[in-house]
Amino acid sequence: MRVLCAALCVAPVFAPAAPDEFEEEPVIDAATLVQPALLSGPGFEVDPHVELRGYMARFTLDTRFGPLEADSVEILAEREAELPALEALDAVTRSDAFLHAAGSRIGATAKALAQVVLHPVDTVLGIPAGVARYFGQRLAKIGTQAQSASDRAARRFGNEGDPYPADEGPMTDGREERADAPKKKHWYSSIAREAGREFKRQVKYGKAKRDLAQRLGIDPYTRNPYAQERLSALAWVASAGDFGAGGALGTLGGVGAGVLAQGARINGIVWKLAPEDLRARNRERLQQHCRDELLIRQFLRRGAFSPTLQTGFADALDALQPAQGCDDVLELGMTADSDLEARFLVNALRLVDAHLGARAKHGTLQRVGAGLAYIDADGELVLPLPVDRLSATAEVERFLDRPELRVKNKTVLVAGDASLAARRALTERGWNIVIGVRRAGAPPSARSGEPAPLDVE
Repeated sequence: MRVLCAALCVAPVFAPAAPDEFEEEPVIDAATLVQPALLSGPGFEVDPHVELRGYMARFTLDTRFGPLEADSVEILAEREAELPALEALDAVTRSDAFLHAAGSRIGATAKALAQVVLHPVDTVLGIPAGVARYFGQRLAKIGTQAQSASDRAARRFGNEGDPYPADEGPMTDGREERADAPKKKHWYSSIAREAGREFKRQVKYGKAKRDLAQRLGIDPYTRNPYAQERLSALAWVASAGDFGAGGALGTLGGVGAGVLAQGARINGIVWKLAPEDLRARNRERLQQHCRDELLIRQFLRRGAFSPTLQTGFADALDALQPAQGCDDVLELGMTADSDLEARFLVNALRLVDAHLGARAKHGTLQRVGAGLAYIDADGELVLPLPVDRLSATAEVERFLDRPELRVKNKTVLVAGDASLAARRALTERGWNIVIGVRRAGAPPSARSGEPAPLDVE
């Protein structure tokens, strides 16, 4: 990391760039973003041509399981770290013992339950747009997607669930019962019992899944479709009690843990607590910094933030201990439409903590349009940009020209790299520029340990 230019004594005056001077995001060589170790290895190879979308790199991995897309350097490192665990899961779920124990259990019900646990709320599908939204002029309107996992589960199982909590229905309270009349078994009685068994099975399934994920050293809520499918299937069969999944994995426990630490920081509590208990834990931490109780509850029900990312978000706030502005960042989180956008907010908080250290305590989180800034106790404005490569696009330059950013003492933190045009645009506006900021748990980038060039002309 290296500071490229000193802050000016007064806010600079500059002319806006002409339309033909704006950059378009290019297709670049993957080796310019990540170190060689992440480009090929046992069981995988990365396409050397990488398209930049919304300041994040979209990688394609070729694996024996099929192609995998990774929408950032961070996700690339995670997907590669999961490969040894995926090999182990694949071997077990193809074994004769597993297939015999599974029988007909891996069917529509198992798939439905796995979807409820993994995706309590549907997220926007389609081609990812990176994190361009955070450079927008205004905050997107908060939608009506928030809902609880139990609501989703009830809708998914429909009338196969528990329409009434007991054998007696809601219309029987006023009826007189003869003492000698035989007890009738209503149509919904067996369904209620089935729903109770299904709930208990779900609890066992969730614990089995977290235990297996911990043993393998991976995120139980990973968005890796190959790993998630096999992990869910193994946990589902193991929860029936007639298949020892842990024993079947043998001595393979922890195969991914060492590598995964480079790509993401997983709080071990994610493996130990059920989602509802983890949500309660994170709610207590958010209440220490945020004031809007309803906003906290809604945020914790959002689908874009997995339980792992919610925990990372709460832990990052704990590290910063902001005096003000927590509700503003919660509102930003409520508008996140993808895993990538959720990661951006978590990593933005981590960048600030990594750069400021003890100085980060008791500052102010500030929403800037649809983006996030931080003002430390000394009055320095810090703009964290956990992007793979910053380009001087029209939207970036418009964002940098916002009135809130026209202050004297300001520093921009770029996690990855920035084009010469982007560095020039920042320099002209009086920013201290720090390239390649290393936050805790970040994967190694191509520039790790290298000083950024001083010449931006």
